[in-house]
Amino acid sequence: MQTHTDGTRALSVAGPARTDGTIAVAVLALAVLLALPCWASSADDLTVNVYPRRAHASPGAPLTFTATVLNAGGEVVPAELAWSVIPPRVGTISSDGSFVAGAEPGRAIVRAVATYGAATGAGHSSVVVGETPSARLAVAIEPPSGEVDAGGTEQFRAVVTDPATGEPVDAELRWAVLPERLGSIDATGLFTAGMNEGAGRVAVRAADGVREGVGDVPVIVGSPPEPGVSVTVAPAQALLGPGEEFRFTAVIVDDSGEPVDIDVEWNVMPRRLGVIDASGLFTAGPDEGVGRIVATVATSGGPVRGFARVEVRRPGPAGVRVHVRPREAAVLLGGEVQFEAVALGPDGEPLNVPIEWSLRPGWLGTVSPDGLFTAADEMPEPPGDAVWTGAVVASVETSEGVASDAARVIVRDSGPALQLRVHPRQPVVAPGQDIQFEERVIGAEGPNDWTTEWAVFPRDIGVITPDGLFTANPAFGDPSSPDFGPHEGAVGAMVTLPDGSTLTDRAIVRVRTPGHPVSVRVRPALAMVVPGQTTHFEAEVLGPAGELLDLPVEWNVSPGHIGTITDNGLFTAADVHIDPDAWNRPRGLVVAEVRVAGGQVFRGAAAVIFDLPDPEVFVHVSPKSVTLAEGEQFGFEAEAVAGDGSVVEVEWEWRVTDEVLGTIDDTGLFTAATSIPQQHGRRTTVVAGCVHNGRLYADFATVRLSR
Repeated sequence: MQTHTDGTRALSVAGPARTDGTIAVAVLALAVLLALPCWASSADDLTVNVYPRRAHASPGAPLTFTATVLNAGGEVVPAELAWSVIPPRVGTISSDGSFVAGAEPGRAIVRAVATYGAATGAGHSSVVVGETPSARLAVAIEPPSGEVDAGGTEQFRAVVTDPATGEPVDAELRWAVLPERLGSIDATGLFTAGMNEGAGRVAVRAADGVREGVGDVPVIVGSPPEPGVSVTVAPAQALLGPGEEFRFTAVIVDDSGEPVDIDVEWNVMPRRLGVIDASGLFTAGPDEGVGRIVATVATSGGPVRGFARVEVRRPGPAGVRVHVRPREAAVLLGGEVQFEAVALGPDGEPLNVPIEWSLRPGWLGTVSPDGLFTAADEMPEPPGDAVWTGAVVASVETSEGVASDAARVIVRDSGPALQLRVHPRQPVVAPGQDIQFEERVIGAEGPNDWTTEWAVFPRDIGVITPDGLFTANPAFGDPSSPDFGPHEGAVGAMVTLPDGSTLTDRAIVRVRTPGHPVSVRVRPALAMVVPGQTTHFEAEVLGPAGELLDLPVEWNVSPGHIGTITDNGLFTAADVHIDPDAWNRPRGLVVAEVRVAGGQVFRGAAAVIFDLPDPEVFVHVSPKSVTLAEGEQFGFEAEAVAGDGSVVEVEWEWRVTDEVLGTIDDTGLFTAATSIPQQHGRRTTVVAGCVHNGRLYADFATVRLSR
């Protein structure tokens, strides 16, 4: 609702739709990508290897880090090093790599940025302060990657260190090539490529007494294509039963969209879900689950991957499958956990059918009709290993029987249920900016002897190292890039505990160019016009720091029938009819559009509302604003007066813009609703309108409902 300059009220108009380049983010499914190498380089960058790769220190204790810098040809160069600790609260580091741990426990990245002439590069190591070091050995392989011609050789060397001290360990080494078709490797680390081109990994397992460690690096056999290749797996998702087969295909194109003939390496994540051969033929395993098919191709800039979602479910009666999430949950006595169920038809399509929930054994607690499990406060049977175990079952009745699925639920006698938390939870970073993510297992006792895998979604939001150091995609800040602008995604972590169970969590990450990249302001923001009237609009284009930009503006009108506008913003209202019985004056938007490098479009808009000239009546609703409790009633009053202040007798019609929040009768008595959806807004507008001499007049009041 807007106010005329002469005091009359026009009916409310929806605000202009913002289309300023913000990209909506799809629902994020948490899965873990293949581990990324801990350095990134282009053909002109330096490769920086920091030693030790992982280190532990007591609060206040010193450590020494060193770095080896290689140029594009793999030669060691005397580069200048700049050291830093992320986050700095965990410790300090001097220009010679001497690190001193802080007073408080924590985890950090020690980063070395190298400069040699015009070339730069960065490497990092992880350091843990105040926690018991892992019993596993730290294993690094040199060189960090290999490119070998078919039939050629490459010598790899393993560097094994104690993660607690950073000192080298003389361990027994066992080398392997994955997949084996790429070639062979002997006990000294000498890799001999086969005749099949493709990408894979050279891995080594180090053993020293009871301690072990594993390291691996990428290896490419043959002549890979240049960067710019994209991989798409078709179909994007598949639903199979245990033991069923399905063939996936990889569509590989270069940056111009032309097909590329190159070998594809296929993998399944997790491996227990099934197997896939070199041709993309996937055979589902015996267990149900959800995972991903990964197609990897080698390029000169590194591996490029495509993904597909695969779900293995045993079909129930009539081909219906039921899937319960989460698959496993742990709570304390009296605790709660919300389960959800999805029913899928024979072709994998979601079914809108009622779900029946049940609990086995029944004495474990209760489960509501919407899947909320509540553990009992007391159990009739003693626990096994301090826990009670049961199943929450979701069932769908079909004409051929009942289809069901179950999730495992664990009720603990004492002690907190284990939970994973990723921090920070919702950071905002600039394009190209680094931020350190950390994982915490709440309720864990003893040493941190779990393993963590990190991933980003979608993949182009940025990259993340195996230690959680995230770098936002710098292209988002480049106006010449087609990806220029704000983006949102997620950083996910999966922790594998010593008993083999896993925990997952994610943080939302927003990539924003500092300030607003481009904003368009249209003035006046609202124009009340009469048919045939001409109004001049102006557009102001501002840059990220609020500076004026001299960019061309394209004007248009939405919807087009409300009028026309010239190239310099002169709007002429159309000769439209105003129907007083419709309670809706004609309205629309005047839109100013600016295009920037990369093809992004930024828009600003002003609202246009049609009115009648020379109003005869002025409407006033009182009070203008009230706050009510659910179910509470309140009586509004309306008055119509002429220009001389005399009261005009009219028939009133009352309306509420959001009837979910309440109703209003013909006397102005508003009754607040008693059951409001959880995520629904709690503010609405009450409108009083009247028709006088064939013209519509109205005023409004605001109603807020307290929680």
